[in-house]
Amino acid sequence: MLKTATAFLFIGMLFAALYSLVLVVSPQTIANSTLEARADTSLESLQDKGAGETILVYTRHTGIFGLSSSIAMFFVLFSGFKKGQKWAWWAFLFVGGIAWIYGLILQISEGDMMNLIGHVIGTGLWLIGILLPLKTFFPKKA
Repeated sequence: MLKTATAFLFIGMLFAALYSLVLVVSPQTIANSTLEARADTSLESLQDKGAGETILVYTRHTGIFGLSSSIAMFFVLFSGFKKGQKWAWWAFLFVGGIAWIYGLILQISEGDMMNLIGHVIGTGLWLIGILLPLKTFFPKKA
C-alpha cells in the first residue's frame, strides 16, 4: 500500500506544482475566474488598472508560495514518506489539509467552478495518498 500511496501523492504533488505554475505564468486566468465568481466582473473591466495589477501580483505570489511548498513536499515524500516514517505522514496530513481543504471550502463558498475542479482533484489525490497506508504508519499494537 505504501508504494501505491506514494504514487498517488507523487501525482498529487505534480498536479499541485503545475497548478502553481499556472498561477505564476498566467495569473490572469485564475484571477479572472475568481473575480467572476466573487464580484461578477473581470480584470479587463476594472476601472482602476492598479487594482488589477495588484490582483495579478498577489496571484503570482500565491503561485510561488504553492510551488515552493510543492517542492518541499517532494523532499518529504522521498526522504520520509516512502520509507514509512510517521513524521512524513503527519507532514502530508497538515500541509495537505491546510492547502487542499481550505481551498476546497473557499472555492465551494465562492462558486468558482474552474478552481473548484482543481481543488477537488488535488483533495482526492491527497486523501487517497494519506489514507491508503494508515496501517503501515499506525499498525495495531499486539
